[in-house]
Amino acid sequence: MRERIGLVMYGWKLFILFLLFASTFCYAMFQGGFVSWFLFYSFLPFALYAFLFAFYPLKNLTAERRLSQGQYKAGDQLEAFVVLKRKWPFPIMFMIVEDCLPDSLGKNRGSAEAKQLLFPWFKKEIKMAYTIDSVPRGDHRLAKIRVRTGDPLGLLERECEIQLEASFLVLPSYQEIAYRASGGSYDEHAGRVSELRRKDSTLASGIREYQPGDRFAWVDWKTSARRSQLMTKEFEQTKGDDLLVFMDQSPSEAFEEIVTFTASIIRSAMRSGTNAGLVSIGKERNVFPVRQGEEQLRKLFYYLAIADCNAVQPFHSLIEGELGHSDMRKAVKYIVTSRITIELVQALKKPLSGGRPVICLVKKKGGDLSSEESAAVQHLKARGIEVNVIYGEHFSRGLAEAR
Repeated sequence: MRERIGLVMYGWKLFILFLLFASTFCYAMFQGGFVSWFLFYSFLPFALYAFLFAFYPLKNLTAERRLSQGQYKAGDQLEAFVVLKRKWPFPIMFMIVEDCLPDSLGKNRGSAEAKQLLFPWFKKEIKMAYTIDSVPRGDHRLAKIRVRTGDPLGLLERECEIQLEASFLVLPSYQEIAYRASGGSYDEHAGRVSELRRKDSTLASGIREYQPGDRFAWVDWKTSARRSQLMTKEFEQTKGDDLLVFMDQSPSEAFEEIVTFTASIIRSAMRSGTNAGLVSIGKERNVFPVRQGEEQLRKLFYYLAIADCNAVQPFHSLIEGELGHSDMRKAVKYIVTSRITIELVQALKKPLSGGRPVICLVKKKGGDLSSEESAAVQHLKARGIEVNVIYGEHFSRGLAEAR
């Protein structure tokens, strides 16, 4: 229906153009004289151009889009290059080219630069470049390029959309922080180990196949030679080296800070040789079991890239339902949230096997704790539960001050 209305309006404008041309010609024929013919011949080039422009095959345009990278980190600068190609060098005086950005990018400052006024004239290749200074995290998908143009008098306007799909992933940003576990052990009855980054190679407890991300020093060369494949040592200490992060996906103004902190702590732990996992519930339950290696890190970062604050269940119900699982008891548990509620305090007061969790209360820069949250923090600390209050963007400093 909309296309039919557009065709009717376009036909009506062509009729108006023909009517104006006929009017100036009739005026020159019947009136005569220099002025009337000067008016006719002055209008004639514009009318001829408009008639030719009306039948120019604008839909034959082809487009290419190139992005400076295929994968970004939140806050990076995105550079995009759009090239339109055509076969016939018809003189187009102006053209408005717009790379239609998705809603996830439309509110960004780069949306204005993605729509530009160009003057192609006889060029067969029409080029446009734009940048987005700070690209937000997410899986962004570009769908089409919109082209608008018209004749100099504004009598005719034409528009076409070129379907050109592309996608790029923006991973969450992270900071370099020194990960230290609050708990962990050589085994279930031995002493505590505070620094998970220290691995004692003399405490090897077994052999397993090599996995991406294993250190070169962990390779057992004798066993590898016998089995004709790379084998690495398993250490007794790794039994207490597991990290499990519970991320709050409830609607919050500090959700981006929560994602950034979660990405930072997971990356730091895995770079130090710690097995890491993630438990989070948005619209669906998402559990990533504790694993090691680059593939696990990619999976976790991909989920953090697309995660949204769309939880349909309260965070304390997630804690109550997940902390008691047997496969989660031996891991060091980090609870990352932006608010501490009474229900969450009640859930944490229940006896838990496998050690108490560490609470990371993340606030926006310039934010502050409410009186209820301050009381809840003191109450949890009195019960022996570590609470780290982290403000803004300086996570490492916040963790150091908390300790």
